[in-house]
Amino acid sequence: MGVRCVLAVAGIFVFSWMTAGAYAAGADRLFEELREGQSVRVAVSCKRCIVGCLVNLSYEFVFRRAPTLAVTIKTGNSTLGTVNVTDDEAAGLDRLLQYYRAQPKDAYLKAVDNITVTLLNGEKALSTEGFGDLEGRTFYIEGLTLFSDFMDKLQGRPKRKVMPDPKLEAEENARKAMAASQQLAGYDRFLKSFKIFRASIDYYGEPTNGESLFVRIETTQPAFIDAVWWDNLLVNGRPSLSWDDFMKSYAAVEAAMSKHPWLQEWKNLKGRSLELHLTCKSSGNEIGDLETFVIPLWRHAGFAGEPAYYFRAHYNNGRDWIDIYFSDKDDRALVTVNSNPDPESPSMMERADVYWHPRGEAGEKYSRYAIIENDGSCHVETFVGDEAKK
Repeated sequence: MGVRCVLAVAGIFVFSWMTAGAYAAGADRLFEELREGQSVRVAVSCKRCIVGCLVNLSYEFVFRRAPTLAVTIKTGNSTLGTVNVTDDEAAGLDRLLQYYRAQPKDAYLKAVDNITVTLLNGEKALSTEGFGDLEGRTFYIEGLTLFSDFMDKLQGRPKRKVMPDPKLEAEENARKAMAASQQLAGYDRFLKSFKIFRASIDYYGEPTNGESLFVRIETTQPAFIDAVWWDNLLVNGRPSLSWDDFMKSYAAVEAAMSKHPWLQEWKNLKGRSLELHLTCKSSGNEIGDLETFVIPLWRHAGFAGEPAYYFRAHYNNGRDWIDIYFSDKDDRALVTVNSNPDPESPSMMERADVYWHPRGEAGEKYSRYAIIENDGSCHVETFVGDEAKK
């Protein structure tokens, strides 16, 4: 990430006054009203993993007014250069410190990135403040000057533009998605058996080039299917399906799964739960996943029809999971992934060491998948990725 990531600090601070009232005109205007003969030294240090190695990075910014305010940038024993600091930039630096001081104090020691701001009169230190970077959200706040901005200035880069805050965007997305969900027909009936755990509006690429209302739904009473990820394609900006459509599909899947009694037996084991992925067939991402990771195995195993139902079966109290696909025209089920095979499990499919990938090589678990017969017996098959291209 380089200099930019280590200098855009935001977060928690501790400070100590070495001399009361030492700032030229109060801490709120440290940079704007820095006196001649005084300086502010800002030391930035952080740890970053670069090419597999943990590296300590450090930079120093020394601000002086003589009489124009300027900053000299150093790293280690090297001086990188000096640039002038405008009045607007000085005001932005003071707003940056105000932002730091407004943050909670209790997480300072958790920070990976740290800065120290020291006011000096000549060589004498007058006061020191310490800050720790936790979230790095200063990039998204208007009116702040970041220390990395002076690196950009020194190197002749364009002035940084304030980026949209992804946290705020996600919160607004979730608010809109929840509101859209609650306005769907049949919501009151839906609430009798289900609740919305999470909702978002996500963009899909080809073939739809559109958006979907994506909702995680959980049951509010014991049920065969415990949770559902539901993809409701937007048409002209509005969800194309209602809650009545969802409940009809949910009931249809439950009825289809009744043809696989072994699944209910598995579900009765302690710490097991079923999560249904009920997605639009026109969703580009879902089609891509099926074509790449499921259809080659489906054809290799000779399954009838097409994959119609996709479940993520959780076990070990949700710590581990298995991906299972069913068809309306075949009594068997296809297992493509087992996240953490348990050789001691009473369930044959939980013992299956499979995690198929089209680039898997012979002998690897990435070349293996499993078939579950209708009596619940499970056997592992091998399909090397190169064969999937034929």
